[in-house]
Amino acid sequence: MNTLVSARDHAATSSTGRSPSGLPTAAGVAAVTVLTSLPVFLPGAANGLISAEFGWSSARMGAILAAYWLASLAGAFVSKRAALPSTIERTLAIALGATCLGLLCAAAVPAAGLWLSSAMGGYSYGYTQPHTNALLMRRCTARLRAFAFGLKQAAVPAATLLASMAMPTLAGPAGWRPVFAGTAVLCGVAAVVSTRSDTSAGRLATARRDRVPPLRGDAFLLALSGAGFFGAMVGNGLGGFLVLSLTSRGTSLSVAGVVATAGAALNIAVRLIAGWLIGRVPHAAWAALIGMFATGVVGVALLTRASLALMTAGALLAYGGGWGWAGLLHYVIGLPYPGREQRATAYSQMGVSLGAATGPMACGLLFTVNSVIAWWMLMVAGLAAMVCVAIARGRGGRT
Repeated sequence: MNTLVSARDHAATSSTGRSPSGLPTAAGVAAVTVLTSLPVFLPGAANGLISAEFGWSSARMGAILAAYWLASLAGAFVSKRAALPSTIERTLAIALGATCLGLLCAAAVPAAGLWLSSAMGGYSYGYTQPHTNALLMRRCTARLRAFAFGLKQAAVPAATLLASMAMPTLAGPAGWRPVFAGTAVLCGVAAVVSTRSDTSAGRLATARRDRVPPLRGDAFLLALSGAGFFGAMVGNGLGGFLVLSLTSRGTSLSVAGVVATAGAALNIAVRLIAGWLIGRVPHAAWAALIGMFATGVVGVALLTRASLALMTAGALLAYGGGWGWAGLLHYVIGLPYPGREQRATAYSQMGVSLGAATGPMACGLLFTVNSVIAWWMLMVAGLAAMVCVAIARGRGGRT
Protein backbone atom coordinates (compact mmCIF):
# COMPACT_ATOMS: atom_id res chain seq x y z
CA MET A 1 0.00 0.00 0.00
CA ASN A 2 2.90 2.37 0.46
CA THR A 3 3.19 2.28 -3.32
CA LEU A 4 0.24 4.66 -3.38
CA VAL A 5 2.50 7.33 -2.08
CA SER A 6 4.81 8.97 -4.52
CA ALA A 7 7.78 9.26 -2.16
CA ARG A 8 9.45 6.38 -3.98
CA ASP A 9 8.66 7.97 -7.32
CA HIS A 10 9.99 11.30 -6.01
CA ALA A 11 13.21 9.63 -4.92
CA ALA A 12 13.58 8.03 -8.33
CA THR A 13 13.16 11.42 -9.96
CA SER A 14 15.80 12.98 -7.73
CA SER A 15 18.38 10.25 -8.32
CA THR A 16 17.95 9.81 -12.06
CA GLY A 17 16.76 13.22 -13.15
CA ARG A 18 13.89 11.62 -15.06
CA SER A 19 10.17 11.59 -14.31
CA PRO A 20 9.01 8.29 -12.77
CA SER A 21 6.68 6.06 -14.75
CA GLY A 22 4.11 5.87 -11.95
CA LEU A 23 3.90 2.06 -12.05
CA PRO A 24 4.19 1.75 -8.23
CA THR A 25 1.26 4.15 -7.91
CA ALA A 26 -0.76 2.09 -10.41
CA ALA A 27 -0.06 -1.09 -8.45
CA GLY A 28 -1.14 0.56 -5.20
CA VAL A 29 -4.34 1.86 -6.77
CA ALA A 30 -5.11 -1.64 -8.04
CA ALA A 31 -4.67 -2.99 -4.49
CA VAL A 32 -7.11 -0.41 -3.12
CA THR A 33 -9.61 -1.31 -5.84
CA VAL A 34 -9.42 -5.00 -4.96
CA LEU A 35 -10.01 -4.34 -1.25
CA THR A 36 -12.89 -1.91 -1.71
CA SER A 37 -14.54 -4.28 -4.22
CA LEU A 38 -14.66 -7.25 -1.84
CA PRO A 39 -17.73 -6.09 0.16
CA VAL A 40 -19.85 -6.93 -2.89
CA PHE A 41 -18.00 -10.00 -4.19
CA LEU A 42 -17.54 -11.81 -0.86
CA PRO A 43 -21.32 -11.93 -0.14
CA GLY A 44 -21.89 -13.01 -3.73
CA ALA A 45 -19.43 -15.89 -3.36
CA ALA A 46 -20.87 -16.82 0.06
CA ASN A 47 -24.46 -16.48 -1.12
CA GLY A 48 -25.29 -20.16 -0.68
CA LEU A 49 -23.70 -20.41 2.78
CA ILE A 50 -25.33 -17.26 4.10
CA SER A 51 -28.76 -18.07 2.67
CA ALA A 52 -28.63 -21.61 4.05
CA GLU A 53 -27.65 -20.37 7.53
CA PHE A 54 -30.35 -17.72 7.81
CA GLY A 55 -32.98 -19.04 5.40
CA TRP A 56 -32.72 -15.99 3.16
CA SER A 57 -34.06 -15.91 -0.37
CA SER A 58 -31.92 -15.14 -3.39
CA ALA A 59 -33.95 -11.95 -3.82
CA ARG A 60 -32.80 -10.70 -0.41
CA MET A 61 -29.17 -11.39 -1.20
CA GLY A 62 -29.62 -9.73 -4.58
CA ALA A 63 -30.93 -6.63 -2.83
CA ILE A 64 -27.89 -6.58 -0.54
CA LEU A 65 -25.60 -6.69 -3.55
CA ALA A 66 -27.61 -3.99 -5.33
CA ALA A 67 -27.28 -1.80 -2.23
CA TYR A 68 -23.51 -1.79 -2.77
CA TRP A 69 -23.82 -0.36 -6.27
CA LEU A 70 -26.46 2.18 -5.29
CA ALA A 71 -24.19 3.36 -2.48
CA SER A 72 -21.38 3.49 -5.02
CA LEU A 73 -23.54 5.72 -7.20
CA ALA A 74 -24.03 8.07 -4.24
CA GLY A 75 -20.30 8.08 -3.52
CA ALA A 76 -19.44 8.95 -7.13
CA PHE A 77 -22.03 11.74 -7.11
CA VAL A 78 -20.53 13.29 -3.98
CA SER A 79 -17.04 12.88 -5.41
CA LYS A 80 -18.11 14.78 -8.53
CA ARG A 81 -19.03 17.77 -6.41
CA ALA A 82 -16.07 17.61 -4.05
CA ALA A 83 -12.75 19.40 -4.45
CA LEU A 84 -9.79 17.12 -5.02
CA PRO A 85 -7.90 16.92 -1.70
CA SER A 86 -4.26 17.91 -1.52
CA THR A 87 -3.45 14.44 -0.20
CA ILE A 88 -5.43 11.70 -1.94
CA GLU A 89 -3.85 8.97 0.20
CA ARG A 90 -5.69 10.21 3.28
CA THR A 91 -9.00 9.88 1.45
CA LEU A 92 -8.10 6.32 0.46
CA ALA A 93 -7.12 5.50 4.04
CA ILE A 94 -10.51 6.67 5.31
CA ALA A 95 -12.26 4.61 2.64
CA LEU A 96 -10.27 1.51 3.56
CA GLY A 97 -11.09 2.06 7.23
CA ALA A 98 -14.80 2.32 6.45
CA THR A 99 -14.60 -0.87 4.37
CA CYS A 100 -12.85 -2.61 7.27
CA LEU A 101 -15.58 -1.55 9.71
CA GLY A 102 -18.36 -2.69 7.39
CA LEU A 103 -16.83 -6.15 6.87
CA LEU A 104 -16.36 -6.58 10.62
CA CYS A 105 -20.03 -5.73 11.14
CA ALA A 106 -21.00 -8.26 8.47
CA ALA A 107 -19.04 -10.98 10.26
CA ALA A 108 -20.35 -10.07 13.74
CA VAL A 109 -24.04 -9.33 13.10
CA PRO A 110 -24.89 -10.48 9.55
CA ALA A 111 -28.60 -9.59 9.62
CA ALA A 112 -27.77 -5.89 9.76
CA GLY A 113 -24.04 -6.00 9.11
CA LEU A 114 -24.27 -7.25 5.53
CA TRP A 115 -26.45 -4.29 4.64
CA LEU A 116 -24.07 -1.93 6.44
CA SER A 117 -21.05 -3.51 4.74
CA SER A 118 -22.63 -3.05 1.31
CA ALA A 119 -23.52 0.57 2.06
CA MET A 120 -20.13 1.54 3.52
CA GLY A 121 -18.09 -0.49 1.05
CA GLY A 122 -20.08 0.71 -1.94
CA TYR A 123 -19.90 4.36 -0.93
CA SER A 124 -16.16 4.06 -0.31
CA TYR A 125 -15.64 2.42 -3.69
CA GLY A 126 -17.70 4.97 -5.61
CA TYR A 127 -16.18 7.97 -3.85
CA THR A 128 -12.56 6.87 -4.26
CA GLN A 129 -12.70 5.72 -7.89
CA PRO A 130 -12.61 9.25 -9.36
CA HIS A 131 -9.86 10.16 -6.90
CA THR A 132 -7.68 7.24 -7.96
CA ASN A 133 -8.37 8.08 -11.61
CA ALA A 134 -6.96 11.55 -10.99
CA LEU A 135 -4.01 9.99 -9.17
CA LEU A 136 -3.19 7.83 -12.20
CA MET A 137 -3.53 10.71 -14.65
CA ARG A 138 -1.17 12.91 -12.64
CA ARG A 139 1.48 10.44 -11.55
CA CYS A 140 1.76 8.12 -14.54
CA THR A 141 3.54 8.98 -17.74
CA ALA A 142 1.45 9.44 -20.87
CA ARG A 143 2.67 6.11 -22.24
CA LEU A 144 1.70 4.24 -19.08
CA ARG A 145 -1.66 5.85 -18.28
CA ALA A 146 -3.88 3.60 -20.39
CA PHE A 147 -2.19 0.49 -18.98
CA ALA A 148 -2.52 1.90 -15.46
CA PHE A 149 -6.26 2.28 -15.96
CA GLY A 150 -6.43 -1.26 -17.33
CA LEU A 151 -4.51 -2.57 -14.32
CA LYS A 152 -6.81 -0.74 -11.94
CA GLN A 153 -9.96 -2.06 -13.59
CA ALA A 154 -8.50 -5.56 -13.89
CA ALA A 155 -8.50 -5.52 -10.09
CA VAL A 156 -12.31 -5.77 -10.13
CA PRO A 157 -12.57 -9.21 -11.80
CA ALA A 158 -9.47 -10.17 -9.82
CA ALA A 159 -11.45 -9.48 -6.66
CA THR A 160 -14.21 -11.70 -8.04
CA LEU A 161 -11.74 -14.54 -8.51
CA LEU A 162 -10.22 -14.05 -5.05
CA ALA A 163 -13.64 -14.11 -3.40
CA SER A 164 -14.70 -17.18 -5.40
CA MET A 165 -11.53 -19.03 -4.40
CA ALA A 166 -11.61 -17.93 -0.77
CA MET A 167 -15.04 -19.37 -0.04
CA PRO A 168 -14.47 -23.03 -0.97
CA THR A 169 -10.87 -22.95 0.27
CA LEU A 170 -11.25 -21.12 3.59
CA ALA A 171 -14.95 -21.01 4.39
CA GLY A 172 -15.27 -24.80 4.19
CA PRO A 173 -13.12 -25.56 7.25
CA ALA A 174 -13.52 -22.23 9.07
CA GLY A 175 -16.88 -20.78 8.00
CA TRP A 176 -17.64 -17.66 6.00
CA ARG A 177 -17.45 -15.22 8.92
CA PRO A 178 -13.68 -15.60 9.48
CA VAL A 179 -13.14 -14.89 5.78
CA PHE A 180 -14.99 -11.59 6.15
CA ALA A 181 -13.10 -10.77 9.35
CA GLY A 182 -9.74 -11.61 7.78
CA THR A 183 -10.50 -9.38 4.81
CA ALA A 184 -11.45 -6.60 7.22
CA VAL A 185 -8.05 -6.93 8.90
CA LEU A 186 -6.33 -6.56 5.51
CA CYS A 187 -8.30 -3.38 4.85
CA GLY A 188 -7.42 -2.03 8.27
CA VAL A 189 -3.70 -2.71 7.83
CA ALA A 190 -3.77 -1.07 4.41
CA ALA A 191 -5.49 1.99 5.89
CA VAL A 192 -2.86 2.34 8.63
CA VAL A 193 0.03 1.97 6.18
CA SER A 194 -1.51 4.55 3.88
CA THR A 195 -1.88 7.14 6.65
CA ARG A 196 1.79 6.81 7.54
CA SER A 197 2.99 7.39 3.99
CA ASP A 198 4.94 10.47 2.93
CA THR A 199 2.58 12.67 0.94
CA SER A 200 4.73 15.62 0.01
CA ALA A 201 4.76 14.80 -3.70
CA GLY A 202 1.04 14.18 -3.57
CA ARG A 203 0.51 17.77 -2.47
CA LEU A 204 2.66 18.98 -5.34
CA ALA A 205 0.68 16.94 -7.85
CA THR A 206 -2.64 18.44 -6.76
CA ALA A 207 -1.53 21.97 -5.96
CA ARG A 208 -3.21 23.42 -9.06
CA ARG A 209 -6.66 21.99 -8.42
CA ASP A 210 -8.23 25.39 -7.73
CA ARG A 211 -6.99 26.98 -10.94
CA VAL A 212 -9.30 25.07 -13.28
CA PRO A 213 -12.93 26.06 -13.96
CA PRO A 214 -15.75 23.88 -12.62
CA LEU A 215 -16.77 20.96 -14.81
CA ARG A 216 -20.28 20.90 -16.23
CA GLY A 217 -22.04 17.92 -17.72
CA ASP A 218 -22.02 18.05 -21.52
CA ALA A 219 -22.94 15.70 -24.35
CA PHE A 220 -19.48 14.09 -24.31
CA LEU A 221 -19.59 13.31 -20.59
CA LEU A 222 -23.21 12.18 -20.65
CA ALA A 223 -22.71 9.93 -23.67
CA LEU A 224 -19.76 8.11 -22.10
CA SER A 225 -21.65 7.88 -18.81
CA GLY A 226 -24.43 6.21 -20.77
CA ALA A 227 -21.90 3.81 -22.26
CA GLY A 228 -20.76 2.96 -18.74
CA PHE A 229 -24.38 2.44 -17.64
CA PHE A 230 -25.32 0.09 -20.48
CA GLY A 231 -21.95 -1.66 -20.44
CA ALA A 232 -22.15 -2.32 -16.70
CA MET A 233 -25.63 -3.78 -17.17
CA VAL A 234 -24.06 -6.34 -19.51
CA GLY A 235 -21.04 -7.11 -17.35
CA ASN A 236 -22.76 -7.40 -14.00
CA GLY A 237 -25.78 -9.18 -15.43
CA LEU A 238 -23.37 -11.67 -16.95
CA GLY A 239 -21.48 -12.09 -13.69
CA GLY A 240 -24.67 -12.65 -11.73
CA PHE A 241 -26.54 -15.02 -14.02
CA LEU A 242 -24.14 -16.88 -16.30
CA VAL A 243 -23.72 -19.86 -13.97
CA LEU A 244 -27.47 -19.99 -13.30
CA SER A 245 -28.20 -19.90 -17.03
CA LEU A 246 -25.76 -22.72 -17.76
CA THR A 247 -26.98 -24.97 -14.96
CA SER A 248 -30.63 -24.36 -15.81
CA ARG A 249 -29.92 -25.82 -19.26
CA GLY A 250 -28.41 -29.00 -17.92
CA THR A 251 -24.75 -28.07 -17.48
CA SER A 252 -23.15 -29.32 -14.28
CA LEU A 253 -22.23 -26.78 -11.63
CA SER A 254 -18.54 -27.65 -11.90
CA VAL A 255 -18.48 -27.10 -15.66
CA ALA A 256 -20.45 -23.86 -15.31
CA GLY A 257 -17.94 -22.70 -12.70
CA VAL A 258 -15.03 -23.45 -15.01
CA VAL A 259 -16.66 -21.44 -17.82
CA ALA A 260 -17.30 -18.48 -15.50
CA THR A 261 -13.74 -18.62 -14.11
CA ALA A 262 -12.25 -18.76 -17.61
CA GLY A 263 -14.36 -15.77 -18.60
CA ALA A 264 -13.23 -13.75 -15.58
CA ALA A 265 -9.58 -14.62 -16.27
CA LEU A 266 -9.97 -13.55 -19.89
CA ASN A 267 -11.59 -10.33 -18.72
CA ILE A 268 -8.52 -9.52 -16.62
CA ALA A 269 -6.23 -10.22 -19.56
CA VAL A 270 -8.26 -8.06 -21.95
CA ARG A 271 -8.25 -5.08 -19.61
CA LEU A 272 -4.48 -5.28 -19.20
CA ILE A 273 -3.71 -5.91 -22.87
CA ALA A 274 -6.07 -3.16 -24.05
CA GLY A 275 -4.39 -0.65 -21.75
CA TRP A 276 -0.92 -1.71 -22.89
CA LEU A 277 -1.85 -1.43 -26.59
CA ILE A 278 -3.61 1.94 -26.30
CA GLY A 279 -0.59 3.30 -24.46
CA ARG A 280 1.40 2.61 -27.62
CA VAL A 281 -1.31 3.39 -30.20
CA PRO A 282 -3.42 6.14 -28.54
CA HIS A 283 -5.47 6.96 -31.63
CA ALA A 284 -6.96 3.44 -31.59
CA ALA A 285 -8.82 4.01 -28.30
CA TRP A 286 -12.22 4.78 -29.83
CA ALA A 287 -12.12 1.89 -32.28
CA ALA A 288 -11.09 -0.41 -29.43
CA LEU A 289 -14.02 0.72 -27.28
CA ILE A 290 -16.58 0.18 -30.05
CA GLY A 291 -14.96 -3.15 -30.94
CA MET A 292 -15.17 -4.37 -27.36
CA PHE A 293 -18.84 -3.52 -27.04
CA ALA A 294 -19.54 -5.15 -30.42
CA THR A 295 -17.73 -8.31 -29.33
CA GLY A 296 -19.79 -8.36 -26.16
CA VAL A 297 -23.02 -8.09 -28.16
CA VAL A 298 -22.03 -11.12 -30.26
CA GLY A 299 -21.13 -13.04 -27.12
CA VAL A 300 -24.41 -12.29 -25.37
CA ALA A 301 -26.30 -13.31 -28.52
CA LEU A 302 -24.58 -16.70 -28.40
CA LEU A 303 -25.76 -17.14 -24.81
CA THR A 304 -29.31 -17.42 -26.13
CA ARG A 305 -28.41 -20.70 -27.84
CA ALA A 306 -28.89 -24.12 -26.24
CA SER A 307 -25.54 -25.61 -27.27
CA LEU A 308 -22.91 -25.74 -24.51
CA ALA A 309 -20.16 -25.05 -27.05
CA LEU A 310 -21.91 -21.92 -28.33
CA MET A 311 -22.74 -20.74 -24.82
CA THR A 312 -19.11 -21.22 -23.76
CA ALA A 313 -17.88 -19.22 -26.74
CA GLY A 314 -20.50 -16.60 -26.00
CA ALA A 315 -19.45 -16.38 -22.36
CA LEU A 316 -15.81 -15.83 -23.30
CA LEU A 317 -16.68 -13.17 -25.89
CA ALA A 318 -19.10 -11.45 -23.53
CA TYR A 319 -16.64 -11.44 -20.64
CA GLY A 320 -13.68 -10.42 -22.79
CA GLY A 321 -15.37 -7.70 -24.82
CA GLY A 322 -18.62 -6.92 -23.09
CA TRP A 323 -16.86 -6.39 -19.77
CA GLY A 324 -13.30 -5.64 -20.83
CA TRP A 325 -13.87 -1.97 -21.64
CA ALA A 326 -13.92 -0.49 -18.12
CA GLY A 327 -10.35 0.80 -17.83
CA LEU A 328 -10.37 2.25 -21.33
CA LEU A 329 -13.69 4.06 -20.78
CA HIS A 330 -12.49 5.88 -17.66
CA TYR A 331 -9.20 6.70 -19.38
CA VAL A 332 -10.93 8.17 -22.43
CA ILE A 333 -13.36 10.28 -20.41
CA GLY A 334 -10.67 11.74 -18.17
CA LEU A 335 -8.06 12.52 -20.81
CA PRO A 336 -9.65 15.67 -22.33
CA TYR A 337 -10.01 17.29 -18.88
CA PRO A 338 -6.53 17.89 -17.45
CA GLY A 339 -6.80 19.06 -13.86
CA ARG A 340 -10.42 17.89 -13.66
CA GLU A 341 -9.99 14.14 -14.16
CA GLN A 342 -11.65 13.37 -10.84
CA ARG A 343 -14.87 15.17 -11.70
CA ALA A 344 -14.92 13.93 -15.29
CA THR A 345 -14.53 10.27 -14.34
CA ALA A 346 -17.10 10.71 -11.56
CA TYR A 347 -19.66 10.93 -14.37
CA SER A 348 -18.59 7.63 -15.90
CA GLN A 349 -18.42 6.01 -12.44
CA MET A 350 -21.98 7.11 -11.71
CA GLY A 351 -23.10 5.49 -14.96
CA VAL A 352 -21.21 2.28 -14.19
CA SER A 353 -22.58 2.07 -10.64
CA LEU A 354 -26.16 2.61 -11.76
CA GLY A 355 -25.80 0.03 -14.51
CA ALA A 356 -24.19 -2.44 -12.10
CA ALA A 357 -27.28 -2.22 -9.90
CA THR A 358 -29.82 -2.15 -12.73
CA GLY A 359 -28.46 -5.04 -14.81
CA PRO A 360 -28.67 -7.80 -12.18
CA MET A 361 -32.06 -6.59 -10.93
CA ALA A 362 -33.49 -6.57 -14.47
CA CYS A 363 -31.98 -9.98 -15.20
CA GLY A 364 -33.43 -11.36 -11.98
CA LEU A 365 -36.91 -10.28 -12.97
CA LEU A 366 -36.62 -11.54 -16.54
CA PHE A 367 -35.07 -14.87 -15.55
CA THR A 368 -38.26 -15.74 -13.69
CA VAL A 369 -40.05 -15.51 -17.06
CA ASN A 370 -37.47 -16.78 -19.56
CA SER A 371 -33.68 -16.71 -19.35
CA VAL A 372 -33.36 -16.10 -23.09
CA ILE A 373 -35.30 -12.83 -22.74
CA ALA A 374 -32.76 -11.64 -20.18
CA TRP A 375 -29.87 -12.21 -22.58
CA TRP A 376 -31.71 -10.40 -25.38
CA MET A 377 -32.18 -7.46 -23.03
CA LEU A 378 -28.45 -7.38 -22.31
CA MET A 379 -27.71 -7.58 -26.02
CA VAL A 380 -29.80 -4.45 -26.57
CA ALA A 381 -27.89 -2.79 -23.71
CA GLY A 382 -24.61 -3.61 -25.44
CA LEU A 383 -25.85 -2.06 -28.68
CA ALA A 384 -26.91 1.05 -26.75
CA ALA A 385 -23.40 1.30 -25.28
CA MET A 386 -21.95 1.24 -28.79
CA VAL A 387 -24.25 4.06 -29.83
CA CYS A 388 -23.23 6.11 -26.80
CA VAL A 389 -19.53 5.72 -27.65
CA ALA A 390 -20.21 6.76 -31.25
CA ILE A 391 -22.05 9.87 -30.02
CA ALA A 392 -19.19 10.80 -27.69
CA ARG A 393 -16.68 10.37 -30.49
CA GLY A 394 -18.77 12.56 -32.73
CA ARG A 395 -18.91 15.24 -30.04
CA GLY A 396 -15.21 15.84 -30.32
CA GLY A 397 -13.81 12.95 -28.33
CA ARG A 398 -10.08 12.62 -28.81
CA THR A 399 -7.13 10.98 -27.12
